[in-house]
Amino acid sequence: MVKCGAFDSGFTVHPDGKVSPCCMFDKRYFLDIGDLDWNDPWQSLRNGIGCDACKHDGPLYKDTFDKFLNNEYKIRHLDVRNTNLCNLECTICDPYYSSKWAERLGGQKFVTTDFSVDLSNVEHIYFAGGEPLLNPKHWKILDSISNPEHITLQYNSNLTSIKDIEKYWPRFKNVKLNASMDAVGKLGEYLRYGTDWDKWEENLHYAANYANVKINPTISVLNIFHLQEIESWSKYPVEYNILTGPDYLNVNVLPTELKKQIPFIPDNDHLHQLLDQDESFLFPHTMSYILLQDKLKNIDVWGYLPFKEYAIHEYMKSDE
Repeated sequence: MVKCGAFDSGFTVHPDGKVSPCCMFDKRYFLDIGDLDWNDPWQSLRNGIGCDACKHDGPLYKDTFDKFLNNEYKIRHLDVRNTNLCNLECTICDPYYSSKWAERLGGQKFVTTDFSVDLSNVEHIYFAGGEPLLNPKHWKILDSISNPEHITLQYNSNLTSIKDIEKYWPRFKNVKLNASMDAVGKLGEYLRYGTDWDKWEENLHYAANYANVKINPTISVLNIFHLQEIESWSKYPVEYNILTGPDYLNVNVLPTELKKQIPFIPDNDHLHQLLDQDESFLFPHTMSYILLQDKLKNIDVWGYLPFKEYAIHEYMKSDE
């Protein structure tokens, strides 16, 4: 059995209505909310069968649940990502989490699942998406909380819309905002396609009046050569996510000679673990994906990356 507070107190709702103990759980083991035994809803999962995301070096997601270990199940950590409604088409995302991606690829443009659970014991509510500040359920939940002064809110938001935060966030005990961005300036606009960088910065500084802000880049092959620019630009703490999927955007696909060109590597054990791995057989797929994205969106991520010389060299070598 895995000792993790997510099994005692966690509840995550995903865009398709499936549920899990935490947001990092393996999708293959998501459950239907109607099938849960509320005395112990995650009984069938307590052996850790879906916990692959916490099997790596460095800080683990389950560390955040240590304070929620309990002998009786109650929802104390609610994670709401019940819609894929989003106004951006981020390069690292997919139709499951972005209606804009679904629109481009012909999938379901707007998935949303209403749900009702007991919130009387909730201490921490985590909103992600899609884009949580566009999610109607998000506002309904905030309106339904009878004791906001005892509850911490946490967001992963692209900050393209911040309407009404000043009306709601001051009511709550604490508000933590992970501001999603992957690069500064024009590259940032490219990687989170649909972003207006100047407006994003304006929204960020406004939101900082009502929340504890962290800049929250997701490290992938698309931005690992530009992390120092983020560090130099940000006046807020920077906390990195490490992308592990899709596998062709994971930093472990970089050939050794390109890894040597990375100018700044944050002190993160999981990131170093991935950089020590060699999955470079996927790198041709990586390059094709980036070039296809650039063509589809009329952008130039490729021009910000040191791949051109390597690609030409490898192509010429293969013809010899």
